[in-house]
Amino acid sequence: MKRSLALTSLLLSVGLITTAAQSAEDVAADRVTGLNEIGLISVNGIAGSAQDVEKMIALKADEQGASYYRIIQMQENHQADSWRAQAILYA
Repeated sequence: MKRSLALTSLLLSVGLITTAAQSAEDVAADRVTGLNEIGLISVNGIAGSAQDVEKMIALKADEQGASYYRIIQMQENHQADSWRAQAILYA
């Protein structure tokens, strides 16, 4: 039983590593020709830096099954270190 549990844990770990390696990538506006637009996502009230916002966008893009995303709006809210952003998702 312990060996089965250890094997299951190992397989799940490998699966998570593989998933992380296939995460959505930021794409420039001039590189979206030929990509299929699959949606629009928004985040709001994200604390931290612009890099933290981009990480959140990438995470949401992954959850939606996107291969690429392009941030079309990012701005800091009136509260310090609170951001909102929108991105287009592509397959």
